[in-house]
Amino acid sequence: MSMRVLVVEDEQPLCQVFGEFFRGLGYQPVMTHTAEAALKTLESERPDAVLLDIYLPGMSGLEFLKLMANRGVSVPVVAISGIATEAQARECLQLGAVDFVGKPVLLERLGETFASIERRAGTPAAALRSHDRRRATRAAVSLPVWARGADGTEWEGTTIDVSAVGARIRPDGEVRTRGPVRLTLALPDGQEPLEIAAVLARHDGRTYACDFLEATEAQRARLRGLVTRFTWIDVPRREPHVRILHTIAQATGGTLDVDRVLDTALDALTHVTGHELSSLHLLSPDGTTLRLHGERGLSPRLRDLNRVLRVGEGLIGTVAATGTTVEHAEVSLAAELLPAARALVGEEGVRGFVCVPIRSRGRILGTLSLGRRRPPPFSEDEIELVEATASQLGLALENAQLYEATRRQLEGLRHTEDQLAERDRLSTLGKLATGVAHEINTPLSLILGQAELLMTRDAVSPEGVERVRAIIEETSRAARLLQGLLELGQRRPERQPCSLEHQVKAVLELKDCDLRRAGIEVVTSFSPVAPVWGDEDQIRQVLLNLVQNAQQAMAGHAGRRVLTVRVRGSQESVRVEVLDTGPGIPPAILPRVFDAFFTTKPAGEGSGLGLWLSYGIVEQHDGWLRAETRPEGGAAFILDLPYGRRAR
Repeated sequence: MSMRVLVVEDEQPLCQVFGEFFRGLGYQPVMTHTAEAALKTLESERPDAVLLDIYLPGMSGLEFLKLMANRGVSVPVVAISGIATEAQARECLQLGAVDFVGKPVLLERLGETFASIERRAGTPAAALRSHDRRRATRAAVSLPVWARGADGTEWEGTTIDVSAVGARIRPDGEVRTRGPVRLTLALPDGQEPLEIAAVLARHDGRTYACDFLEATEAQRARLRGLVTRFTWIDVPRREPHVRILHTIAQATGGTLDVDRVLDTALDALTHVTGHELSSLHLLSPDGTTLRLHGERGLSPRLRDLNRVLRVGEGLIGTVAATGTTVEHAEVSLAAELLPAARALVGEEGVRGFVCVPIRSRGRILGTLSLGRRRPPPFSEDEIELVEATASQLGLALENAQLYEATRRQLEGLRHTEDQLAERDRLSTLGKLATGVAHEINTPLSLILGQAELLMTRDAVSPEGVERVRAIIEETSRAARLLQGLLELGQRRPERQPCSLEHQVKAVLELKDCDLRRAGIEVVTSFSPVAPVWGDEDQIRQVLLNLVQNAQQAMAGHAGRRVLTVRVRGSQESVRVEVLDTGPGIPPAILPRVFDAFFTTKPAGEGSGLGLWLSYGIVEQHDGWLRAETRPEGGAAFILDLPYGRRAR
């Protein structure tokens, strides 16, 4: 009896891969998708070994191992995972697992592990194991084959090659058979046709690899005689092919960098197939074109010709459309070749050509093409190598796409978390603002009342009257801004014609003493512009925040301190530029300058709300506010407000 392997894996595509792999080794895989189902299987029918994924829905793999240990079940377990930590891997081994293998799983490593388990257990095998299969000498011989499945389905085909342990068969039509089959081969030894049990281990869409099961010694003797008579390639020549696939498998399993894997594949193939030209195309997202993603040996003209190809046109486009391998000994004679390509390959002496599809999970992802100038065409063995390489590239591309999709989902989750966190902070701000509104409004009312009383006194000089009037205006504006903060964007701007030049001059006049005290020179530039349609209080608050921000940036900065404010118009909007000669905005900080509660000022000197509130006000006015670092040094805040209704 062959070894029975219980596979506990929740990903259906991986189950299919593991099942096909274990059947190819002559084992009997039993598939389960949860640890709970695996426990029931252990109770009803004891397997010889278990392949266990650690992360499963419901009960985890670690909990499964603990239950096995508590119940005294002693079945060799190989644990696998793609995200387990080193500590979890050690815990698996401490709980009794015989080995831990990381994902993506190298099937060669997995085969060695289970072969070791089988040797220790002394389990008899019904068929030769993986290493023997790989090393078995094959005969390139075309023999008629009749196949009958266990379900009664029948089909016919022709062998591509035969060994003492299996055969590769090209069927005449569609094969619906799955699982064990009974093959009848007409061997050229003058005896009766050979009938032998086999299993369809793997296929590439065109050919099927069949492994013989429970062959008698007499049957194996006839097969060995056939191989000896028609041997077409010896083991040493196959070794470079195995090394290539192993190299690409290591690159595929060790990195998600697709470009690195593609380069590894193109470089490795060159040393065995002896081709001078190679190109690798990937399908565009819309599936209409192929784009060149890697090449070796293409002349500039060939490179330009192959840079973008349409699916369904030309040799490479046809392979992408049909998913069928194309091979030509004289490619210039191929009917599908485009006229421009025909002339060019003729000039450059390209003769042999093979193009195979790159696919994964039934989807075509691109093509891999090789070209040769010397006479010998590509052999069946070389084509098989290119197809195997393309299969591994398809796996690498699929892994990279899954990783990119997962990364985008994580970024989306992080963005959502940030939004929720900001919403919580704003909620806290609203509660805080409501709580202190009375305390703030009381001193504002007192200041306003005292200022108004001063206005009625004759003792106040004309100059003092103007100053008191400024106090009254700014105190009233502060009260309105407090109310706006409490409403947190619920209040719509009270719009009217607003002169940005007038607002800029008012803010600079208000900040005049502070700017002179800080040693800041003010430079202004005003172009004639029409008024915007906006809320004067809110726009003045934005300008005040920008001027104060520039003042604080230059306060501790050595060198000349110049604040430049420009107002100019365009066809659709008025622009205000507030420029300073401070330290500028570091690139890492620039994307966050308008975030709520973000500030680079020391504790007690900034709330992180000024620029955030300004940005919200500008948005309500259908305008734009952005920040950038000036090439000559310093920061620039640029405000654009549309003319709006007034311009109409």
